[in-house]
Amino acid sequence: MVGDGMLKLRGLPASPGIAIGKAFVYGIHEELDIADFSGDVDVEISRFKRALEETKRQVAKLRDKVEREIGGDEAKIFEAHLMILEDPMFTDNVVKYIKDSRLSAEKAVEKASKEIMEMFEAMESEYFRSRADDIKDLRNRIINNLRGRRQSLGLDLKEPSIVFARELLPSDTARMDKKKVLAFVTEIGGITSHAAIVARALRIPAVVSVKDLMKNVKSGAMAIVDGYKGLVIIEPDEEVLREYSQKK
Repeated sequence: MVGDGMLKLRGLPASPGIAIGKAFVYGIHEELDIADFSGDVDVEISRFKRALEETKRQVAKLRDKVEREIGGDEAKIFEAHLMILEDPMFTDNVVKYIKDSRLSAEKAVEKASKEIMEMFEAMESEYFRSRADDIKDLRNRIINNLRGRRQSLGLDLKEPSIVFARELLPSDTARMDKKKVLAFVTEIGGITSHAAIVARALRIPAVVSVKDLMKNVKSGAMAIVDGYKGLVIIEPDEEVLREYSQKK
């Protein structure tokens, strides 16, 4: 703790620039609570296929939204998502786990996704390790569709805000109103994470890999993000606020 209530946190500078504004704390992704076994193999396979088609439709809409709002290069991540959803390495494995292990559709999706995520996470390249987030994103979306959970294309930011999150998956950033995002700050992730890539495309600051971030910030708190130094200041005092206001 620094000064009278002011807190400085450090992470990795992922996109340059300085932002000053109120914090918007984006909800933590919930842990998945999934039943292991299916009662009827054919029913579970049909459920998976319906959820898969709905996921493809949603991802295609996100791709179009990102292309309009950010650009074609950033939209390519969702083209890659669509390719994964068509890949027999993933889809056939899900069906295989339902048939052979009598897993529920949700559990089979989780198991098949985990195998691909572990493959990416074992790679030496940080860029490819970060792609495990793409698989996690698709896993969550398919399971939400299996459970009939509505997933909107938009996230309502009431005012221009600095977005704080434990992590930001591709569909998280795609759902945000880019005109109201001042900066991204995440607790985990590297400089090749999707949040960092989008921040650079939008030319807004980003700081990633900030230890204990979510313990120390609440929505509505005043914050400064220094994307040059990898510095985040929560509830800055008047002197620091004045100093950074002059730097903008």
